[in-house]
Amino acid sequence: MLVKVCTGKTCGSRFSSYILKRLLSEKAKYDYKNISTIEGCGCQGNCKTWPVIVIDDILTDRMDPIKASNLYLEKLKKL
Repeated sequence: MLVKVCTGKTCGSRFSSYILKRLLSEKAKYDYKNISTIEGCGCQGNCKTWPVIVIDDILTDRMDPIKASNLYLEKLKKL
């Protein structure tokens, strides 16, 4: 599973760096099989609906750290 957190200018101003940090922490705690990759990425073109994360090419907007964490853990359980 590939998780990208937009760290572009608009998303970055809306705490996407904290979302990235939280997801990396969740990965360290729960991804025992090391089946996910979490990384920052450039602008995804959805600046009006910031912050944005992309999980396996599915873009999800209007994220906050808790929503992003819950979504990541839900997807991780399915793998």
